[in-house]
Parts: sequence; C-alpha cells; structure tokens
Amino acid sequence: MEVLNNDETLSQEPTNTDALSNNKWFFLRLLISILLLTFSGIFSTYIYYHLEGKGGVYFPGLLYTSTTILIFLLTKKNLTLKKLSIYYSLMMVTYLLVWLLTMLSSWFAFLAGILTAGIGAIASFALVDRFIINLNYKKVEVFAIGSLAFLLTDILYWTFNILADKTPFAYLLKVDVSANLLFLEVFIFWHILVGTRLFLTLEKAHDHG
Repeated sequence: MEVLNNDETLSQEPTNTDALSNNKWFFLRLLISILLLTFSGIFSTYIYYHLEGKGGVYFPGLLYTSTTILIFLLTKKNLTLKKLSIYYSLMMVTYLLVWLLTMLSSWFAFLAGILTAGIGAIASFALVDRFIINLNYKKVEVFAIGSLAFLLTDILYWTFNILADKTPFAYLLKVDVSANLLFLEVFIFWHILVGTRLFLTLEKAHDHG
C-alpha cells in the first residue's frame, strides 16, 4: 500500500506543477490584456480630443477592435482573414451607431449613455460570437458591465463638477473641452471593463468546428 501511495503522490506532482504553470500563464495573459485595454482607452480619449473634427471620432472603435484581435491571439483562437474583416467592419459600424445615438440624446446623454453603452457591449459580444468563436455569455451581465462604464463616467463628472467645475479630462490636462467632447472618459472605463469580461469569456470558449 505504501508503494501505491508513493506512486500516486509522484503521479500527482506533474499535474500540480502543470496547473500552477497554467495559472501563471493565465494571469500573465490577463495582465497583458488589461494593459492593452487600458492603453486603448486612454489613447482613444486623447486622440479623440486631439483630432476633434479631423477623424478623431473613429479611433476609439478602431483601437478597441484592434485590441480585441490581439486578445483573440493571446487566447489562441483560430482566425480567418475573411471573418476578421467582417468583424472589424461591423464593430466600427456598431461603435459609430452607438456613439451617434448617445450624442443625439443631447442633454440627456448622461442617462442615455448608460443604456447605449450597455447595448454596445452586448453587440460587441454578439459579433465575436457570430464571426470569431462561440461564446457562452449572459446578455444581462454584459449589458450591466457596459452600462457601468458610463455610470462611472457620470459619477466622475458629478464629482469633478462639484469640486472643480470642470470635466475630469479638462481638469487633469488643463485644457478646454467643448460640449461635443463630453464623456470622453467613458472610453477608458468601457474598454477595460468590457474588454476584460471578453477576455475571461474567451478563456472558456471553444473554437467553431
């Protein structure tokens, strides 16, 4: 019996080692994904402001979508150029539509944005599910995460408005921000929250057969 127990112990050691190694690799990829998403969010905000009226509006969608493709590679998903092209194009259309609806809501954007940000999150997951890989996700949860990004932006705006009578972006960078550039900070929260949820969902996803 002692021999069997020793053998069993020995046979478990490589398994435990492999599990530890897999966990380290998972957390490394998660960290890389969060850093990429943080960069895309911050750079989106900056370039949107810097290129106002000169195409800056397109960059948040371009950067987020490009970042998700890097996340696909990190999670070792099978990709084809055709499906990636369709995914990329539809993601841009979705982003521009969601942002347009938010801006058209005028002074009610601080409320409408919560709704459109949630819808945009669901749409982004649906496109991944349709063209990249089968996803098992809950629409209500994804909607809540997307909405949370805009809600956090609202809270940040209310706080800075009370303390400094300026938007966070204007206060931190000491610049003037026009009414057309309100809620820029939402890109940072949305990219990180929705993108991280996408990474975690992709970890459990299986490639199309």
